[in-house]
Amino acid sequence: MSDYDIGEIDRLIASIVQAGVVDSVQYDPPRCRVRNGEWVSALLPWKTFAAGRVRTWCPPSVGEQAIVLAPSGTLAGAFVLAGFYSDTHEGANGDTPGMTATDYPDGAHEHYDHDAHEYVFSVPAGGRILFRIGGTQMELTADGITQTAPKLLVDAPDSTFTGNTETQKRLTFLGGMTGKNVAGGPASQIEGDADFSGTVKSRGVSLPGHRHTSGGEGAPTSEPLDS
Repeated sequence: MSDYDIGEIDRLIASIVQAGVVDSVQYDPPRCRVRNGEWVSALLPWKTFAAGRVRTWCPPSVGEQAIVLAPSGTLAGAFVLAGFYSDTHEGANGDTPGMTATDYPDGAHEHYDHDAHEYVFSVPAGGRILFRIGGTQMELTADGITQTAPKLLVDAPDSTFTGNTETQKRLTFLGGMTGKNVAGGPASQIEGDADFSGTVKSRGVSLPGHRHTSGGEGAPTSEPLDS
């Protein structure tokens, strides 16, 4: 075997695995270059979590540590494995065995502590979280929550609202209505007419069915009496 052959074999072996950092990223089609010293690879596909019927998208970042894997040492068929912690991107984003975490460059993060059974998904102010199924969606922003749906069913024995509520169309109830104004003033104020199909009572006295006693001709009647 000639020195050339031995040198070629050494080159192929050395090319099978090469460590470096991501030098640049192309998104369409998804490719990246890896730098190792002065050497920079050609645009190579990177390994993602899944790329079949189920697909994930998580492109590598410039400066992220990576490995170029070249089967048989042939760089034409090489691909990139990225995802090694380094100080370039502030090292690891966790230091406990019970935490699974994903952190994003804008400050958003998704953390699940499976020891504490706590899941936190946080987006910075100015962003939004959107859940959608067909024409039903829930949008969460720093200003509040907007729920859009053809119908909303809340199946709860008891519900408590700590602030004011507004219903812009008809309000229907089937189990009665009870309340008071703990802040003082009238417990109910209605602008416009009110129709009642049953008896209306005030302090136990029926509005349509109460009686008065006469004080005589020209004299005022008595206070309303129980019917």
